[in-house]
Amino acid sequence: MYNSPVLFDKSVTIVNHFTPRNERRKFVVISDPAGYEKVKNFTSEIAGKVPVECLSINGMDDKEEIKRFILSQKMGTQFYIAAAWNNAVMVFSLGVEAGLSEDEIQTVIIGPKRRYVYCMKCFEVSEVAEEAIAECDHCSARLEIGPFYSIVREGYIGYPFIPVAKEEVIGS
Repeated sequence: MYNSPVLFDKSVTIVNHFTPRNERRKFVVISDPAGYEKVKNFTSEIAGKVPVECLSINGMDDKEEIKRFILSQKMGTQFYIAAAWNNAVMVFSLGVEAGLSEDEIQTVIIGPKRRYVYCMKCFEVSEVAEEAIAECDHCSARLEIGPFYSIVREGYIGYPFIPVAKEEVIGS
């Protein structure tokens, strides 16, 4: 069974700086206003080496235009996304929907990344911070966040537990 790639906080497609893939026939750079500086630096670095096409987006309003743009590209194109989290997820998802693999996409997230946990008690997904223990937004269960990300559940697996008070441990 094949599961399409999903963009999450530790995805292999997320990089700090774009790396030119010179074996590709063309580069496509998609960015929102937050990613403008990263794109400007990258396009000046690769100028004249390989054909480059850029698309500036503003967000969800541009979804259909982005979809048409991605679908119009030929095989052998390398995609670069520089955007804030929500825009990057949208563009990444449209790319995967169009048939792109993780190898064909590099993503620079501008600003904070988002992290999600799938609660094994109520089977809902909540946004969480980086800590190892969190509270489910839906059922308030205390969750120990596992190390593995579930592409199917679109979150790290959160295992419910009942915290033991320190006094109980000492008195045992």
